[in-house]
Amino acid sequence: MRDRGRVVNIKDGIAAVEITSLSSQCEHCSAQSLCLSSSSPGVKLLNVQNPIKASVGDLVEIEIPESKYQSTLIFIFGSLLGAIILGLGLGYGLSLLWTLSPSLIIFITLTIALLATALWIKIKLNKRNQEILWPIIVKILAKGVANG
Repeated sequence: MRDRGRVVNIKDGIAAVEITSLSSQCEHCSAQSLCLSSSSPGVKLLNVQNPIKASVGDLVEIEIPESKYQSTLIFIFGSLLGAIILGLGLGYGLSLLWTLSPSLIIFITLTIALLATALWIKIKLNKRNQEILWPIIVKILAKGVANG
């Protein structure tokens, strides 16, 4: 999804871009959690990567990587679902071999499988991968008044 906005602040390569959007667009936006509320109704501040060095006051076009969000969510939930199936199956198999309570064995194997998978997901989604999920400024449409 692409949108337009004005850069209002820059810090450490991240620009705060003021976007005026219809509320219906915001309801379905996957970058909703990155938006900051503004004092004006209908105006949102979105923190975005600024690789093209836009300046404060510039009118910019930003891209929100919707497909990357979706594939990351599929990865996370698919991994957790796999861990649940693996933990339950392993627990059931072990409960046939051991004389402990089957419920206890299944609970323990399920917990171990989920914790191991959560750690694996955290390692896979390290900082470098998280950065590709951030919205990014792709074009400067108009230079701000202060920038000529």
